[in-house]
Amino acid sequence: MAAQQLSALAQHDGMETELSAVTRRKARPAKAPERNDLVVFSYPTHGFSLPWRMLKFILAYPRGRARIFLINNRAGMKFSRVFTPGVSGIAVLLPLLILCIKGYRPAGALPLDTPSNWVVVHPGLSPRTVHAIMERRKRDLHKLWQKVTAGKRRFPTKFWIMIPLDILVAPISVAYLAFGCFILTATYTADTSCDGCGLCARQCPVGAIRVVHGKPRWSIRCESCMRCLNVCPQKAVHGSWLLMGLFTWALLRLTAFSGPLGFAWKSLSRRGGEAASLLLYPAWWLLAVFVAWMLGHLLFHLNRWKPAARFLAVTTPMHFWRRYLNPAFHPERNGRGP
Repeated sequence: MAAQQLSALAQHDGMETELSAVTRRKARPAKAPERNDLVVFSYPTHGFSLPWRMLKFILAYPRGRARIFLINNRAGMKFSRVFTPGVSGIAVLLPLLILCIKGYRPAGALPLDTPSNWVVVHPGLSPRTVHAIMERRKRDLHKLWQKVTAGKRRFPTKFWIMIPLDILVAPISVAYLAFGCFILTATYTADTSCDGCGLCARQCPVGAIRVVHGKPRWSIRCESCMRCLNVCPQKAVHGSWLLMGLFTWALLRLTAFSGPLGFAWKSLSRRGGEAASLLLYPAWWLLAVFVAWMLGHLLFHLNRWKPAARFLAVTTPMHFWRRYLNPAFHPERNGRGP
């Protein structure tokens, strides 16, 4: 919602604005923006990184000399009176580097600590906590916008403070993009309370869900945005902790030094040096994609068996806690995107 708030602020200042949803397949400008334009990229942070779809959009963005401003919405929390920040990882540094190489001039960046919606890991935040965080972030956004539109280059203090931690978790970011996002996709299930209404499929911003035999089925295009888990009126959609643990264990066993790929790694290192062993990285990636696809396929059919669906539902804490939706989001009015 940060993009909509900035658009409203810009229109209030007499600027012409245009919003473009990156959820669309061909969401890219026909030509590069003008030098005097200000281009704002606003996106969520997943796995200490930016979503695949946003990364592809930025990579395909035409070269230009316009000013750019980046906003990554990350998982903010509040404990008593203390507001805690999320961690960006490469969510800002990587797109900033790509766009600078393309010739754009950085006007600033804002890690925006909006309420965390990662309900696979923790309960949804209370309405009171959500309201407090949102009001605080609106003020942050307004202050920073005034400085950026005045022609200043602005990176807030917390951006610089968090850079060492962002660099520290960068390997996790890369691992999430390469493997983790596919594994998470294979852990989503719908329990027996699912009535096949199809709301999750209609609301998926990237069209990664299909309803098959009355149950949602996720494809590897899923960005793990959690919208399907949070919009379900029956609270039937879950992320299985049991499956997540099993899939991670299986993948690590295959890729560890004691596993098949680990043995191949050591053999290649002895015969062809470290350069030859780098051939295993694409093998790991292909294996992760294949395993996620295969297990997701098996899980979908297994989940049609009611005892299995009930078992998967009760082995995740999500079955017992609150979900979260941005107060400005209304499932009955918001579609997949323009």
